[in-house]
Amino acid sequence: MLAFSAALALGILLPSLRASLAGPVDDPLLLEELEKALDLRMREDFDRVLDARDPGELIEHATLTDVDFDHRTLGIDTLFIVGDELFGYLFRPENGWGRGGADPGALDYTPRLRRVHDGRAGGPDAFGCFSCHSKGGPDGAGTQSQNALLRGDGAATGSADQRNAPHLLGMGPIALLAKEMSAALHAQAASASAAAKAGGHRVEQALGAKGVWFGRIAVDADGTVDYAGVEGVDRDLTIRPFGWKGHQATLRDMAEESLQIHQGLLSKRIQLEVRDGALDSGPYGEGTWDDIDEDGVSLEIDSGMLTTVVGYLAQLEVPVVRPPRDPALLDAFAAGSASFAAIGCGGCHVPVLELENPELDATEPAEPGRAPFVINVAKDGDGPKVDPKYAADDTAYLVNLFSDLRRHDMGEGLATPSAQGNIAARVFLTRPLWGLAETAPYLHDGRAPTLHDAIVLHGGEAAGARDAYLALDEHGRAGVRVFLASLSRQPKLFAP
Repeated sequence: MLAFSAALALGILLPSLRASLAGPVDDPLLLEELEKALDLRMREDFDRVLDARDPGELIEHATLTDVDFDHRTLGIDTLFIVGDELFGYLFRPENGWGRGGADPGALDYTPRLRRVHDGRAGGPDAFGCFSCHSKGGPDGAGTQSQNALLRGDGAATGSADQRNAPHLLGMGPIALLAKEMSAALHAQAASASAAAKAGGHRVEQALGAKGVWFGRIAVDADGTVDYAGVEGVDRDLTIRPFGWKGHQATLRDMAEESLQIHQGLLSKRIQLEVRDGALDSGPYGEGTWDDIDEDGVSLEIDSGMLTTVVGYLAQLEVPVVRPPRDPALLDAFAAGSASFAAIGCGGCHVPVLELENPELDATEPAEPGRAPFVINVAKDGDGPKVDPKYAADDTAYLVNLFSDLRRHDMGEGLATPSAQGNIAARVFLTRPLWGLAETAPYLHDGRAPTLHDAIVLHGGEAAGARDAYLALDEHGRAGVRVFLASLSRQPKLFAP
């Protein structure tokens, strides 16, 4: 990474800096990264000055409407840039940030953060998405001091359920893997149901997708389904890959929820469903449907803004494996990789899942009649990307996420203060390990400062792998940690 703070402090224009640096540099990839870094810095400088001159003008540069998407007036590259603007935008009361209780029109009105969330209503605990996703680089993880204090009483830290912000890289491929796995499970359940009805007898069906086991169902001749044998997924057999406990199925649902609980921004969908009686207004406020949170702003997040966020997240780079260069550490890396598999870590942290279709609809789940906006997560946006399974063939892609996208019982030691919906306190989604090196502290609440601590705290279904790790000698345990520390992200140039 290159820093240009001194040059900027001297007032040297960025175009001049580009020209001065481009001369002696003959690496085309390095020059391309330099161009991106400088262009990003110039855009950020422009935005800052523009907003200082005309407060509120900046949101127009970070907003796309449904009309833009429906009429295809923008390209994929533009969507990524505008999404990046929205991700980094500091929301304000005039945008609907926060909740009611004061007069947002008053001259001395000051937004009020709520560090400890007030039940399902949330904070707000941050002004922008990037506020808790910057560790290790843009769109990264959060520090422990940035933990979200969820479902609390609005005052006492001890009342809350802490969550450490994960990095956001590779979310497009993860969303599509979950969709394909859900489709496979649904197809197996449908097949069992059809066989039971046709044969007039009870049929048992094993459930699995992409080599991951999800237990089994049994269907009686009358169509009654016995879900007692289902494991690691809800009874609707829908894989939910987002959230530490795996409670959201799509990027759009995750973005909508995050904007609501962290910034106090309500989507148009929430408002309309409250109006129509399809959704309880309780978690959002006590106002009328067009201003439920009583902050004086009616339209806070429309569907176009959600599509913008999803389009940006779906185009982010994927993490990479970066083996150490030192020969001694490289040997430890190789040994640690073998040990990772041998002691059973790869049973849940599956190194590779195969993706069949890389096309993601950024509007899904969309409003009725909304035209799809498709993003190719293997080609569009920032690199590096997932690799095709075969060099000359793009019919399948390898996603090196180190997860089975399944829920597991992690034992009493890691249990949260209470269940999250229908997900038990001891149960968590297998956290993808790609990008792990840049995300310390570890675990759902950031309680583990080191990789060793994180492994030792595993329990429940992971107790066997933990004990096998502890049974290794120190050299063997060090090898596992060196391997895990190689699960990183591609270095980027930036202009701070």
